Amino acid sequence: MPHTTPSDFHVRGLVVPIVTPYSPHGDLDLAQAEALARFYASQGVPALFPGGTTGEFALLTLNEREALLEAVVRGVQSSGNTGTQIIAHTGAATLDEVLRLSRHAQAQGVPAVAVVTPYYYAYEDAALLAFYQAVCRALPGLAVYAYTIPQRAGNSMSPASVAELGREPNFAGIKDSSGDMHRLLALTEVPGLSVLAGADDLCFPFMTSGGDGLVSGPGGVVPELFLAFFAALSANDTGRALTLARHIREFSRIIRGGGRIDYLKAGLDWRGLTNGPSRPPLPNLTAEERRSLTQQLDRFAQDLDADGVTLSGAARQDAAV
Repeated sequence: MPHTTPSDFHVRGLVVPIVTPYSPHGDLDLAQAEALARFYASQGVPALFPGGTTGEFALLTLNEREALLEAVVRGVQSSGNTGTQIIAHTGAATLDEVLRLSRHAQAQGVPAVAVVTPYYYAYEDAALLAFYQAVCRALPGLAVYAYTIPQRAGNSMSPASVAELGREPNFAGIKDSSGDMHRLLALTEVPGLSVLAGADDLCFPFMTSGGDGLVSGPGGVVPELFLAFFAALSANDTGRALTLARHIREFSRIIRGGGRIDYLKAGLDWRGLTNGPSRPPLPNLTAEERRSLTQQLDRFAQDLDADGVTLSGAARQDAAV
C-alpha cells in the first residue's frame, strides 16, 4: 500500500467491499480472505473496503474483525500491486470499539478508516457530528470517512453537518449508501468533500455529476466490468461508459444489488473464489436459486464478452494458490 498522509488520501473509481469468507464449520477462512484481496489487487482495483456491511461486520467479534483486516493486508501486500489502498471499516456501536479497531488498522499500515453512523438508537444530527469530531480528533494519523446507510443503521447526517465535519483536517469524505441521488448531488456540492456511493444503478449520473467512486458489492464479483466503466469515463468515451453502465445495472439486478450477501458469495463461487455460506441468521441460497443464478451469470458473461469485456480466469487460478 502506498504511503499517504491523512490530508492527501484520496480514492477514485472502484472500491470493493470484500465479503467475509467462512470455513464449512463457520469459522473465518483467513486464507481465502487473503486470496480475495490478492485477486482484487492483481486486477488493479483502486481500493478495498473490508469489514463493512457486505463483510457481515455486525456478525463478527472484534477479534475476528481484526484478524480479517490482517488477512486482507497480507493479500494486498503479496499481490505486488502497491497501488491498491485499503479503507478499513471500523464502525461499531461505541466510540471505544471504533477507536480500538481504528488503532489496530493503523498499526497494520492501513491509511484510512470508514465509520458507519452509530446505530439502533435514533441520534440527532448534532450528536452524530460530535461523534465524528471525536473520532477524527482521536485519530489524527488516519484519514476518516463517514459512512451513511440509513436503511440499515437508522441514522444519517445532513450535508450541512458533513460540511462542518470537513473542518477536521483528517476528515477524508463520505461513503453514502442511501441510494438517494438528490442527497448524493448535495454531498458532491460540499467543497473539498470526497464522495463515494454505494449505488450501482446510479453509477453514470453520479460519476458524471462529481462523484469520486463506487463502493460496490457487485463490483467485487465482476471487477473487470467496473474497471472498464471507469476507464471509459477517464477517456471521455461517453458512449462506451453508457454501454457499460447498462451492463452494471443489469448485473446489479441479477445479483440482487448487493442486498443479499449470499448472492454475492454465489457469484464469487461462479468466478472460482469459494467463500462458504453467510452466517446465520443471514439467508443462504437454495440449490434451485443457485442453479438459476448460475444460468443468468453465464448468459451475462456472454453478453459482456460481446461488448468487449472478458471476465478473466485469474480468479480460478488464484483460488488454487
